[in-house]
Amino acid sequence: MPVDPLSLIQAVGAASEDAVHARLLRDGARDLLRDPTGIAGIVAVVLDPADEASGKAAASLLASALDEARMAAENDAPEGGALLDAVARAVTGWEADRPLEPAQRLRLAQTHARAGLAAPPFARLTADIMAKSEAPSGDMPDLGALLDPILEEMDDAPLQVHAAFSELLAGLPPELAGVLISMTVGRPGKVEARLGLYWLLDPNPDLRLAAATALLSRAEAGTLAPELGALLPTLRKWLPDDAARAALDGAIRRQMRRGGPPAAAPASTLHRAAASLPDGAGAQSLVAALQTGSRRGVAMMMLKQGHGVKDTFVIPCTSATEQKQTFVRILDEIETFDISPDMLAGALARGLGEGLASGRMPAPGIVDLAEILGPDALSPAVGDAEAILEAIGAAGVLADLSGTRRTALLKASADWADRFEQADSWFEDTGALRAAIARARTDKGRETAVWKHLSTRRAWWARQFAVCAATLKSAAGVDPALWLSFAAVAQALLEGRSLKRIPIMTGIMAMTLEADAARDDAVAPIDGADPADEIAALLAQAGITDAYLHGYLTALAITPQEPSPQDWLGGLLGGIEFPGAGALDRLMGFVVFQANALDEDAGDPETTIRALATFDADGLRHWATGFDALLTVTRRYWPARSLAADDKRVLQDIARAAKGAEGETLRRVLPSWVAQRHALRK
Repeated sequence: MPVDPLSLIQAVGAASEDAVHARLLRDGARDLLRDPTGIAGIVAVVLDPADEASGKAAASLLASALDEARMAAENDAPEGGALLDAVARAVTGWEADRPLEPAQRLRLAQTHARAGLAAPPFARLTADIMAKSEAPSGDMPDLGALLDPILEEMDDAPLQVHAAFSELLAGLPPELAGVLISMTVGRPGKVEARLGLYWLLDPNPDLRLAAATALLSRAEAGTLAPELGALLPTLRKWLPDDAARAALDGAIRRQMRRGGPPAAAPASTLHRAAASLPDGAGAQSLVAALQTGSRRGVAMMMLKQGHGVKDTFVIPCTSATEQKQTFVRILDEIETFDISPDMLAGALARGLGEGLASGRMPAPGIVDLAEILGPDALSPAVGDAEAILEAIGAAGVLADLSGTRRTALLKASADWADRFEQADSWFEDTGALRAAIARARTDKGRETAVWKHLSTRRAWWARQFAVCAATLKSAAGVDPALWLSFAAVAQALLEGRSLKRIPIMTGIMAMTLEADAARDDAVAPIDGADPADEIAALLAQAGITDAYLHGYLTALAITPQEPSPQDWLGGLLGGIEFPGAGALDRLMGFVVFQANALDEDAGDPETTIRALATFDADGLRHWATGFDALLTVTRRYWPARSLAADDKRVLQDIARAAKGAEGETLRRVLPSWVAQRHALRK
């Protein structure tokens, strides 16, 4: 169903717990990616908020949605471009009635920057726009007024200062942004100098040059701390051959002439490191527990094939216990393998090399890692599949094996999907592939379309499996046959072996078709019309609102004994007249999909809190009406012996709320009660 932007904004603004707030943003953004029709309402609130709270909530939602769109676009999924286009149309529609004020453009630029996107044309301030502004354009902004509040709030977190200040600069003319960066880095503080190191890695070459020039000025004036100056040669290795690197060379020479070794830095220790296997988009997570002197932290890094070092930051920890708990909590969220410090540095070096070769700058947080791991640990390395296999000695090991043994290693790839969690995401999904599959008339034709696409992706999957081999070879307690199996598949792909003779590639082909079919089932159109509009129209015909459906399916998820589909589906859809062939199947597919999704979420009180927060008093009454309706048509599946006295009281309160009684007390009780009943379901 389409997102109701005002209800979602209200729910985000009202969320008092960080976990609930984050979940609302994440789920709302993903809903908008699937159906961007609600994005125009969110853009409107960003541009003209009724109050500060709603404006802040709308901006956070827009930034989260743009972040989802960026990731989808990076993976060549058409939803990314569709959402970005919807945002642009919403802004264009706004401008058709009234021109955007500079402050509105900057607000849009900041939401894009928060999502890792460059400001689009409608969010940029040009000289013409600034000249037309009522504000005086000839005066420079008060840098202290901009920077000092950020420094006061985040003085011990320079990377956060960089992110916050970079958002403020987004949308400004490059010349003005460059001047502000030069002025900032030129200030005498140590944090300001470190900001200059981060800005050396900015995607915009003009901003890199401004930072490098300011660092050169500090080196000439003798105000660049020796420990920061010692990092410059390492950072130089990550830069393209351009004017910024030339200016940085000047700063390095000045530091060398000044002489004297840098002050001895506190010893750094890497207590533990772990790595995931890369997912279907080629993204690999790295985690490290680090200590420098008495300061402890957990470093999070993400490498992505084709992009290099995508993200790097350190979570500070106040004690060894907190560090261990943070590390374990992160590992609980994703399958990882303990790796050696050398493997960690090698993976980062390959990411740096891949980024340098493709013209992509690494995430600025890698500056902090260079300081911890040492100046020689992070030199860019060639990161293609051949180089990775060579680095781990795979070619020599495989060459010494018999042909029978190498074939057995290839066949072992048939078991990867059952052995590794990340393998569930190993499938292809691009706009061009979707179109090719849709054009095929038969199952055989669809398979042929996928095989043809995979034939163009040999090098990509070869590198994917080479990274897996390198990770597993370094992993503690892993059967050596596993890394050799990945290495053998990577080598076979490079050597041109038939894809159909490699079991994992057959699995990828099958999973690609399964994913395509699942997506089509979720959004398949009814009679060629827009699916969301058609489904909404059919449900509305029977008086079924979003809240009613959510309440109905919540009751289904916690029914003590599972009812038959005829009972619960019949009770919901019995009064609907279906236009055209296939409409019933499409609507049933939608309802079953929603029921399965809600059944998965019913055990989590936070999910129920988030859902109920989107319903006002009238919406909660509809929710209770839907719940009570399911209870009525499935009464025999709710035996009295399965209900405690508290359960019966809650059911009575739901029935009263359905008839118009006050429901705010019920709203507070429901999340934990629904989770409890879901756990007891037979």
